[in-house]
Amino acid sequence: MVSTAQKVFKSLEVGDWKPLCLVVGLEPFQSNEIFNQFKRRFIQGDVGQALNYELWDGEGLNASQLLNSLEMLPGLFSSEEEIRLIVCQRFDRVSSGQLEILRDYFNQPSSSTVFLMMAEKVDKRKSWYKAVEAQGDIIEIREPYDREWPKWSGYFEKRHSKKIAPAAWELLVSSSGRCLSLLATDIEKLDCYVGDKASIQLTDVEAMGASSGGEDVFSFVEDLAMKRKGAALKKYDLLMRSGESDIKLLSIVVRQFRMIEQALRLSKQGINDPKTVAAQIGSHPFFVSKIFEQMKKHSQEEVGRILDLLARCDYQIKIGDGNLFERLLIPYFSTR
Repeated sequence: MVSTAQKVFKSLEVGDWKPLCLVVGLEPFQSNEIFNQFKRRFIQGDVGQALNYELWDGEGLNASQLLNSLEMLPGLFSSEEEIRLIVCQRFDRVSSGQLEILRDYFNQPSSSTVFLMMAEKVDKRKSWYKAVEAQGDIIEIREPYDREWPKWSGYFEKRHSKKIAPAAWELLVSSSGRCLSLLATDIEKLDCYVGDKASIQLTDVEAMGASSGGEDVFSFVEDLAMKRKGAALKKYDLLMRSGESDIKLLSIVVRQFRMIEQALRLSKQGINDPKTVAAQIGSHPFFVSKIFEQMKKHSQEEVGRILDLLARCDYQIKIGDGNLFERLLIPYFSTR
């Protein structure tokens, strides 16, 4: 069944988990939060990490080897309650032949393993998708629609054990550019800033200048998308010196180029109305004009290559093989 990240988190808290979970979409905060929540729930300490946890990549996947891992029982010294967690990133890169090897497993998954699959997009017509839907959870992640932002206020209040004043929340959402990843980072900083206080007020948000960091990040991403090499490299250096995270920056870049790709596709279909495009790509109409400017700098084929580069970059950074400068900026600008 199709669910939300918040519903699955509640199920994990009460031990009502399912053996299959497919996460579809590109919103980075929810993607990382789901990944971390599953690890916290099922993997205990270094021993659990070594015996009951594996991370796979869908690119070039050997499904036979993965199947052996999925069917393996928890470690010899594990307790009866322990569950193995197998994660496969970029699951949409798995070939149809390799998916066929996993077909029977999707219909009868192991009760001692949770298989978490992360994908940008999937074909819902495929039999393997329908099997996962029947046996597990499917979580579709994206930036919240306008009507959904108030629900996220409650989520962050629970996460940080602090009330967020309505005026403070409105400023945080606005200053983040309605980007969940940046909003989450700003709230993390505010949580530390207010300390033992029971609430986050508008004055706290103003004192921390929550908008400045978001503006710097969006300015860097805009320079990147507009192919302004010198400005982008300079801003990247400043962001690194200010303590920004490569993973967070990468997530915003991925989101931007995915929106550029979608805007290019809609433009080819003759759809250019800002409100219509905004609804289709998950952005606010205010930002669509900038996306229109950025898409003029790229062909659809080029954006496809950039998204492939970003996917490889994401995997390499997460396994500790390089940083955003080495894995993205150098190859991205070297072809300019």
